[in-house]
Amino acid sequence: MAAAGLISRYARTLIHSAEAKGYGETVICDAIPIARALLRDQAAPIDPGTFFRVSRNLKLLMADEFCGFTRAPCPIGTFEMMCEGTVSGGPLGPALQRAFAFYATQAPELRFELRRHGELAAIELQVAHPECDPQGFLNEWWFMLWAHMSGWLIGEEVPVVAADFAHARAGRPEEYSEMLSGLCRFSQPQARLLIPARYLERPTVRSRADLNGFLVPKSLDTHALYDGHLSFKSQLKARLREQLAQTQTLPSIEDAAGECHVSSQTLRRRLQAECSSYRLVKEEVRRELALKFLGDAELPIGEVSLRAGFAEPNGLTRALKSWAGLSPLDVRRGAEPALRDTGVLARLS
Repeated sequence: MAAAGLISRYARTLIHSAEAKGYGETVICDAIPIARALLRDQAAPIDPGTFFRVSRNLKLLMADEFCGFTRAPCPIGTFEMMCEGTVSGGPLGPALQRAFAFYATQAPELRFELRRHGELAAIELQVAHPECDPQGFLNEWWFMLWAHMSGWLIGEEVPVVAADFAHARAGRPEEYSEMLSGLCRFSQPQARLLIPARYLERPTVRSRADLNGFLVPKSLDTHALYDGHLSFKSQLKARLREQLAQTQTLPSIEDAAGECHVSSQTLRRRLQAECSSYRLVKEEVRRELALKFLGDAELPIGEVSLRAGFAEPNGLTRALKSWAGLSPLDVRRGAEPALRDTGVLARLS
């Protein structure tokens, strides 16, 4: 399930955009529809069903699929037409190229490009007028969409190696990790979504008959998009989180392989195929949990360290210095972790 806080923020961002375009409270409430009390209470959570209504009906109200975040509106029906062009067979890479070429003609203020960097592929985004979308809603939403749509097209999750955003982070770190399951970095010079290049050769398996279920989803359970066929990295991360919650320790690679019913050599090979390693997966799990628990001001830093799998309290301090150049107190006081990559991204030219 997508992070509840992120979805609530996205819904309210769309509502605020409609308000900025001059639509009044009554018009917005009637169009969605949504209760006035929920509209006015900025702290109230918005459930997935309401989010779908907000997204769908405000686009219709504004006659703009980009909901006012670009200078020129994106015509209603553009997304559906783009999707129809991706289900005509062939590998994933050409399907994405067709989608990007279509948007280049229909909505040129957002330009997507697919580039290869050795074992990695990058979906890069250029925004013509970023001042129209200062919180980076389109950047975040489209990267999540391309990641999950790619998995839907080939019938298996496409593991995200990293997502670089050009804007400052607005949501909590763990919310992005839950939605993209990769290293998420903000205030970067180039907005790009990085995936293993080998997935571009995977055949697409969807047809037009499958489109309605994708275009009109019933939930935000992204795992359902891949018919439960998760990446090996996602499966391993789930096991490691479960063990940490139970024992506050992480297993050796041999024990982890045994839990996955494979040899340690096979575990290494399967993670390498997803541009990862056991060391990087352990680091990712610890980092995500540490940032999550540091957001709870009532939790002592020593307890955060233990819950994140460090044998001693200063283990968290050393790790955060390595990951982001910050102390636990810096993060707790609101400093933005400028996360450093220690894996495959370092080899990008």
